[in-house]
Amino acid sequence: MTTFTGFVLGGFGLMKRSKAEGRNNSIQNQFVNAQVSETASDLINFFQGYGYKLVQAGPLVTGYDFNGGLEFDDNLSLIGVNEFCIQPASRVEDVSEKSRPGTLPLFHIISLGSLDSSKPNQSVDLALKLLVGRIGLAPDRLKITGTEHVLDHLPLLQKYGIQQSQIRFVDLNEARMAGKGSGYFEPKGHPRSPSLQTYSIEYVLPDGQEIEIAEIGLNTDWGFGIGVERLTMARHDQALTWDQALKSFRTSVQSSADRQNLPLPAGYYKILELSQPA
Repeated sequence: MTTFTGFVLGGFGLMKRSKAEGRNNSIQNQFVNAQVSETASDLINFFQGYGYKLVQAGPLVTGYDFNGGLEFDDNLSLIGVNEFCIQPASRVEDVSEKSRPGTLPLFHIISLGSLDSSKPNQSVDLALKLLVGRIGLAPDRLKITGTEHVLDHLPLLQKYGIQQSQIRFVDLNEARMAGKGSGYFEPKGHPRSPSLQTYSIEYVLPDGQEIEIAEIGLNTDWGFGIGVERLTMARHDQALTWDQALKSFRTSVQSSADRQNLPLPAGYYKILELSQPA
């Protein structure tokens, strides 16, 4: 399996936050194939066309014990108003679900902050415009999972052809206890202690398999996160597999650790199912 180099972030007008981050502007994202790279490029052009600026994401190797030293999700502290980033991430817990189509050892999240606080839900409208309008996903193949507070966004969902019958409601307390999104995002032990109500958007593949493609924030300044690989799967009606992305994972983790002069983290060995050197 060939690993495709996605794109040079600096080539897309990446803003420099600091000298250290500036040195990383030439770092290239490692995507599993050319289709994913193409989707990432399309998303960048789309959001920049609406006034967002691409900024440097955090490193994949974090130096924390949490999640085996790998970035779990997007770092909202790096994203200001009118900004977005493409955050590489990996979740050690996904090893147990590696046989499930669409579960990958490495994935990328396009995460956006708010555009304008005077226009509530503007970023949500933008997300739906992307998914249904630009990418062309059929509204009747989308599902929504969240608490009853999703109904606050029902007029927007209906604007893009998503009906209330496509919403699956979950209990808020149960969603918060799980903490994995699709109602509430609050992972236990997370070093940044994120805590926010969310709902997820799933896409139904032709074989009936559902894949989550986006997480939307409720009652928060954070707009949403979209999985680049997952959106590519929906776009092409074909799930990627764990093994297809292993080479990208290995290369990305090694590069991130090398740039920071850090050892390979425990999560690297857990996901590759290797014994960690003493």
